[in-house]
Amino acid sequence: MARGQGLPITTIIIAALGIIVLVVMGAIFSGQIGKFGRAASECPGKCYISSPSPAAQQAQGTGVQFEVGQACNEFEVRATGGSYIARGSPSNANPADFRCTACCVPTG
Repeated sequence: MARGQGLPITTIIIAALGIIVLVVMGAIFSGQIGKFGRAASECPGKCYISSPSPAAQQAQGTGVQFEVGQACNEFEVRATGGSYIARGSPSNANPADFRCTACCVPTG
């Protein structure tokens, strides 16, 4: 009688555990990268919004920091490098509702 060929059961179990660990690590990493992306897009100075959305108007008294306007004042310089959102905007809100028209950083 010929002996059957195949992988030992321990090898199969170790491979299955490795796949499960990789899936869990991927889920953790994708959640953290989303938080990092949102924090990196917050305006470090004053966020000016030309016309606030209804969601932004409702959230303004709850810690969201923006001002209505389009231009920086004489003691600020416009931040470049991407599109910014207002600091303190809710994490589950649509970022388009809180997008800055101009993000101005104080110069001194």
